[in-house]
Amino acid sequence: MKKTTLVFLSLFLLLGLAHSLVAAQRSEQPELRKEVVKVNYIDARFVVSILTPYTSRNGRIQVVRERNMLIIEDIPEMVEKILTILEEIDIKPLDLQFTVDLIMGSMSGDIGADASSSKLTEKLKSDPLIRELSRVLAYESFMKLDSTLIKVQDNSRSTQRMGGEGLTFRLDLQPRFIKEEDSESIRVELSLTKDSYKNDGSLIALTLIDTTISLKSGERSVVGVSKLNGGDKALILILSGKVLR
Repeated sequence: MKKTTLVFLSLFLLLGLAHSLVAAQRSEQPELRKEVVKVNYIDARFVVSILTPYTSRNGRIQVVRERNMLIIEDIPEMVEKILTILEEIDIKPLDLQFTVDLIMGSMSGDIGADASSSKLTEKLKSDPLIRELSRVLAYESFMKLDSTLIKVQDNSRSTQRMGGEGLTFRLDLQPRFIKEEDSESIRVELSLTKDSYKNDGSLIALTLIDTTISLKSGERSVVGVSKLNGGDKALILILSGKVLR
């Protein structure tokens, strides 16, 4: 009888202790605040990797991928901090504008024989960039194949078709605005390709220019020169860019 009483007493004490521990844990669990936030300008999946280090041990951030939203749950002061950081990074990308000139140069001077072509060559030769290029490369005549204006947001890609009669090229351009303490620049990844046919008749993209260039806003520069079919003619790609504020 005494043994049975001791067993019940022990069980009673253990149950009481367990109840006390659960109650203590509940009392230690802080009150959490929950916010559902729409991310407007950047990928919510990318934002999570930036914000997660700022959560407390009780907090978490979930992504609603289909709607580009975040579900933030944490103690109130951490939620406020996370929302402040999100406001600073979720900003509209800068609008950038580029002017691309595609020019053909010839060493033999046979691009055009008429008077209008000669005048065009003389006009292009007066271009400071072409004049500087002519000092290095022996081109006699020039003809502008195409010129295009491209507006694109920072860190976005733009694809354009360029060229003249019988010549079609694809221009891929992806800029990134870089701001440092005392300077601003635009880093541009750029490629110029031309569709070409292999001996078996299959179509491939032949890369003529593939480079990365840094420009200051308002600056104009020769991006690259590519010879055509190994002959005396070459493509000259000139790029200027600026930030639209």
